[in-house]
Amino acid sequence: MNYKKVSLRIIIVSLLVFLFNSFINVINIPKVAKADVSIDNYILNENRGVPRFDYIIGNDNWPHYRVFYWVPINASHFTPYADKGVNTDVSEHGPAQKWSVVVTARVINDEKLVFIYVPKTFVFLFGKDFYKVIHLSYY
Repeated sequence: MNYKKVSLRIIIVSLLVFLFNSFINVINIPKVAKADVSIDNYILNENRGVPRFDYIIGNDNWPHYRVFYWVPINASHFTPYADKGVNTDVSEHGPAQKWSVVVTARVINDEKLVFIYVPKTFVFLFGKDFYKVIHLSYY
């Protein structure tokens, strides 16, 4: 009779663990809206620079990260943004929309090279693939 109680407890604990893990996975599934599809299509057409990002050491002896983009030569208004659900407001620099965009003197054919300064706090908190979630809209 004792083995029946132990078996029943093992089955109940296994089911509870399974249900808990299933519930966590459902919570973490991103919700995709119809608008996200058009954003994703636009992202696929980004013309990223090579290398995709780098860093320079500033006067403060800290790295300053830059993400590069080729944009049409007539573009003059730039707004950085991140993938939906990514928190970019992690430092005194504010959210991605307030990050600095610098236009370089480099021009090839009908495109110019620009870069976004990405705060090091965001890079450290997000991790090595930070540049994959940062994007640039322009007109």
